[in-house]
Amino acid sequence: MTRKTDRVVLRIDVGTGKIQREIIAEEDVRTFMGGRVLGDKFLYEEMAPGIDALSPKNKILLGVGPLTGTSAPGTSRYAVHTKSPLTGLFLSSVSGGYFGPEFRRTGHDLLVIEGSSEKPVYILILDDKVEIKDAKEIWGMPTDATQEFIKEESGSTKIRVACIGPAGERQIPYASIVNERRVAGRGGAGAVMGSKNLKAMAVGGSKQVEVADHEAFKSAVKHAFQDISKNPRMREGFTLYGSNLGTSPLVAGGIVPWRNWQNGTSAEAKELFPETWRKKFVKKDVRCAPPCNVKCSKINLVTEGRHAGAISEGPDYETVYSFGACCDVSDIAAVIEADSLCDRYGLDTISMGVSIAFAMECYEKGIINRDDLGGEELRFGRSDLFPKLVRDTAYRQGFGELLSMGTKRMAQILGKGSDAFAMHAKGMEIAGYDPRGAKSVALVYACGPRGGCHKTSAGANSLSMAELRTGEARFSNQGKAALTKASGDKRVLSDSMMMCVFVHGSVSNEASLELLNAATGFGWSQEEAYAIAERGSNLERLFNVREGLRRSWDTLPARLLCESPGNGPNKGQVVELEGLVDDYYRICGWDVETGIPTREKLRQLGLEELLDRSLT
Repeated sequence: MTRKTDRVVLRIDVGTGKIQREIIAEEDVRTFMGGRVLGDKFLYEEMAPGIDALSPKNKILLGVGPLTGTSAPGTSRYAVHTKSPLTGLFLSSVSGGYFGPEFRRTGHDLLVIEGSSEKPVYILILDDKVEIKDAKEIWGMPTDATQEFIKEESGSTKIRVACIGPAGERQIPYASIVNERRVAGRGGAGAVMGSKNLKAMAVGGSKQVEVADHEAFKSAVKHAFQDISKNPRMREGFTLYGSNLGTSPLVAGGIVPWRNWQNGTSAEAKELFPETWRKKFVKKDVRCAPPCNVKCSKINLVTEGRHAGAISEGPDYETVYSFGACCDVSDIAAVIEADSLCDRYGLDTISMGVSIAFAMECYEKGIINRDDLGGEELRFGRSDLFPKLVRDTAYRQGFGELLSMGTKRMAQILGKGSDAFAMHAKGMEIAGYDPRGAKSVALVYACGPRGGCHKTSAGANSLSMAELRTGEARFSNQGKAALTKASGDKRVLSDSMMMCVFVHGSVSNEASLELLNAATGFGWSQEEAYAIAERGSNLERLFNVREGLRRSWDTLPARLLCESPGNGPNKGQVVELEGLVDDYYRICGWDVETGIPTREKLRQLGLEELLDRSLT
């Protein structure tokens, strides 16, 4: 067995043009693994507190994990770390597709982008050759045209590109990074790129990704694929419906929020079920990238009606929620078009759709009027307005200037009690699982490191499905903190291995550990692997503590705390958050009064020296 420990950081200052490489210490790789947790470590150590997320002092980190670019299933992924312009807090975002493996084949494991260029540029990395190239001709292009242009200019169709669209260029705080039709979507990493005048990163590599023990790794890969093949949810359900697989049972359980979270169901809900619309719109089932064999992505094409010609590798569940149920829209063709436009302009579909739903409620309550909207009536259900609203947001035009701010800032500007139904946590729009019907999800949003995200601190989707199976017990707070903590640890581990969370959920712990140890040669135990995940969660918490976060920040919109759904099976339910947070802090080892990780917990994880640095 040989151990591959020379993991390389490529550091590029787009302001000065300085390019350098560093070797990551073996102890850091052993302690922080890769992907998300290793990115957490670098972000925490390299970022000073209190900086503006859109200043040259912010950094963008793109990293891969020990399984990226190997033959393990579901591992074609990379993670982006930065400070979020949407929340002012920690941000990590993960994307699939071909970019991550191709970046690793250049011989690098972490890309750190610093400074700010005076003019538009893009970065080209071809193995050891690194260039900062003029992006004048592509500045202003949507993401699909940008990728095509760079590939043609490089002379290679094998080049993979991660880029921003017009929204990132204009520093919309929920602008995304797009590679192929895959997206690092939440929290505004695309805006940080825009603030640096960085249009894209393009990579092409010819180096082979090494593993420590080839025969053991080959066996581990076989075991992982066997686990997937035995899982009917992955083998059949995801191949047919992707992340929309759970829509029908979630609607039946009242988990899908309607009309900006006012209702728990709709007479039109069936129109959003993938069983209803798959045959009409899905033209091809595709995989994220090899070697995964689960074709969970869908190429959808609208062939008739006002949305004819719209094509998207989606919509996924969250987009069906944000532009569909949350806006009281049941026309999937309209959602497909909105999804496609968000990808082209580089906008997060959750924040965009939820911001529109918030504006719809503001209109119906008289907080905004037709004059604000250029003569339009922005009522619930007005899907015909989606194309204009999305475009105007990306270009900061007309009412799009207000929409581009996100719900928290919109409510601050509009006032008149609108903050009570601005559906965000810590400034990030909340994803599509209602914690009034699955109480563990309240902790995912309230205590998550990047705000109203459904995945970073735990899997709101898997938690919701698990809670639905418990019947009336889903309305109880008992045991929910432990459930959320366990889900969160597994999620952080997925993002550090760099394995798709859906695939990781169907691969046994034994096979996952077998893959990790055969790839790295470190011989981690299950306890050590999950300690790495805890290390990441606590680093993320300390980053936010250093930015001022305390217990009072771990909250939810008043609508969830004081108002039950107007209809559906969860009518009469609200979130009783304080007790949930107490339990969660205790099980995480965080101080119940402040929400700060205790010295004892950090000592267990080898992070004690960071506590004082977070509080000064």
